Amino acid sequence: MATPTPTHIEMYADLYCPYAYLAAYRLRQVREEYAGRVEIVHRSLALEYVNRESTPKRVLEMELPILMLEEPDIPYQPWSAPDSAWPVTMWPAFEAVKCAERQNLALADELDWRIRVAFFAESRCISMRHVLLELADEAGLDVERFTADFDSGVAKPQVVEEARRGWEIIKVDGSPTFVLPDGKQVSNPGLPELDLDEEHGYRVRAVRPAPCSGDACLDVYRELLEASITATS
Repeated sequence: MATPTPTHIEMYADLYCPYAYLAAYRLRQVREEYAGRVEIVHRSLALEYVNRESTPKRVLEMELPILMLEEPDIPYQPWSAPDSAWPVTMWPAFEAVKCAERQNLALADELDWRIRVAFFAESRCISMRHVLLELADEAGLDVERFTADFDSGVAKPQVVEEARRGWEIIKVDGSPTFVLPDGKQVSNPGLPELDLDEEHGYRVRAVRPAPCSGDACLDVYRELLEASITATS
């Protein structure tokens, strides 16, 4: 009897997005329940493509202490490296995930996660080639193949095209947005929303609470994965 082909759900997200970090963390909590049935395909929704600005340190410093309270066990600590080590661009990290995807989706998912942890919890400069090679090794990739792909630039057109498709073709609401096999989009599932006052140093003006808490938020992601299965049946 043939092994069923897993369904794919696309996750359009930026690697520095704290909302996407929370979503990725919750997906990891339930992924074993869907092993062999659903695979995550990471899409490079670069915010710098649409915003035309570098990784916004001041904005993240306002958002992270509040958003990380949603998941007390998520790996997180405030940026502790020198400001000179702050990764101003995510393009190389996006390319790294696409190079991992050339080996398989599971490895791409693992590298995507390790890149996020390296940034949010370990204050590592994920713009740097040597850091991405270290993370690829930690993720279990064939590092020789990964290095050859990464250094060739083979993934760069794909990264740019995914950003263009996300923002300009299918017009997602933001990061993270999940796209099911039938084209349905689900943005910020089970997440709060912060309103920042841009004119006053990006101070938090208001918080729209998440529609769930605790284990109920994991059910939101189970429902999302179940919906992706239903969409292909």
